[in-house]
Amino acid sequence: MRSLLVLQDIWKAPLAAVLLLLSVPAQAADVRIGLGLDLFTESSRMAGHQTINGARRDESFDYKSDGFLAASLNLSVPAPISPKARMGAGVKLFGNYGSGGDRVFGFGLLNEAFVTGEYGLPIADKTEAVFGARGGLAMLLPGKEFQLEIDRLNQEGVDAWSVPRFGWLAGISVGARRRMSEHILLRGDVFGQLERVLLFATTQDIQGLEFNKSWSTFGLRLGLTLGIEFAL
Repeated sequence: MRSLLVLQDIWKAPLAAVLLLLSVPAQAADVRIGLGLDLFTESSRMAGHQTINGARRDESFDYKSDGFLAASLNLSVPAPISPKARMGAGVKLFGNYGSGGDRVFGFGLLNEAFVTGEYGLPIADKTEAVFGARGGLAMLLPGKEFQLEIDRLNQEGVDAWSVPRFGWLAGISVGARRRMSEHILLRGDVFGQLERVLLFATTQDIQGLEFNKSWSTFGLRLGLTLGIEFAL
């Protein structure tokens, strides 16, 4: 029950943003749909341990993502507080997410849903500098080695469910946007983002043994987003 309440709280911000966007009058909206491609690098850590009757085993490791591309879809409208500010909501798809290099570990399919805010500052004809921030929800669908770990725990009597794992994200960006025509704008942004996903938080008595397992990922992602916006 507690997990369900936490998930409901996490979903409130993206849902509120979508409802707010839909409530903006069409004649004043200047609605834009954006498509983007991220090129990124990542420095992360999987912090975890497993404890049985006080005997603790550290399962943590540092890693870098074995992927470097992500695709995004955004919807934005002008913010009511300023003609130069915009607010929006978006989703980002990473596909199979995992670590590479010396420690190969696949976590599953990673997706993000977020709310955004940005401020545009004109710097030349048809061109503006853009400063932005975002925050929202990360969702991981278990797969690969992470799914194998879930299956192993199930076989040993642990209540480890193969359900989506959730977390949070927060980031900032700075870039430039240029209007190419009445309905098409091109943009590029550099960004930094922190993200944490909870994988295990299990405490259980199994045949008289006190079992505890805690796993979570936390990382810093740096990258470049190349995108196009379509003004409706």
